[in-house]
Amino acid sequence: MRVRDLEAVELLPHVSLRIMNDAGFEAHVEACRTRGGAREAHLAELRMCWDAARGEVAAVRRIDELIALEGAAAARRIDASAGFVDEVVQALRVRLLVASGGDRARIAEYLGRGPLGGWIGVAALRVALNLRRDASAPGATSIDVIAELASAEPDPELRHLKTLYRAEFREALEGALASLPERDRALLRLTYVDGLRLAQLGKLYGVHESTASRWVSRAVESVADEARRRLVARLSLSTASVDRIAQMVRSTLDLSIARLLGASR
Repeated sequence: MRVRDLEAVELLPHVSLRIMNDAGFEAHVEACRTRGGAREAHLAELRMCWDAARGEVAAVRRIDELIALEGAAAARRIDASAGFVDEVVQALRVRLLVASGGDRARIAEYLGRGPLGGWIGVAALRVALNLRRDASAPGATSIDVIAELASAEPDPELRHLKTLYRAEFREALEGALASLPERDRALLRLTYVDGLRLAQLGKLYGVHESTASRWVSRAVESVADEARRRLVARLSLSTASVDRIAQMVRSTLDLSIARLLGASR
């Protein structure tokens, strides 16, 4: 059974006990009713969105399950590749669960007119179509991104290495990023492309920001180690050259990750 077909109370069982015990939520319900929402069948879903917008972990996790389901389904209607599906789901998470500029997270915009799953599905399809449109727009290729990074390298020797091994450097970094577990790749994209702060990452994943910081640091280290390993193997380098290659990988690594992940959108 699809999540959107479940009874609302099954999505968050404890919600029905609290629905009318919160003056702020009561006011929200009345505001939604003036716009044709807050229908009885969807009050539990409305409460779940209200709680998620305020950062309650249990509600955020339930919403995240719906985002994963509906985001993947919408993405596959446009492009069934695993990379595109992952990109849509992550973008949808940011769009609905991350507050910005002092505003509430957009999940609070759900009015309770119909099933929450259907509402998220519509948002997911819009995200997927926008990402596909952006991807078809003219822009720099990944090898152009690496060329730009090489030209900006202040160290003459490293600049020479990056220019000489531009294609290999690109392939090593792309391969290292692709080899990451889905969560690690998502964390790097959210950090370096979408610009989320550690506190926002923590809220999104339901963990303390110090845990989010450790996750991001480990992901960056994994990219550096794997890219170095791939370069050494590809170029059949001597032991004496390994340290210099490690320097090449680590110099402007954050910017390399940001540019490559950004170019993949």
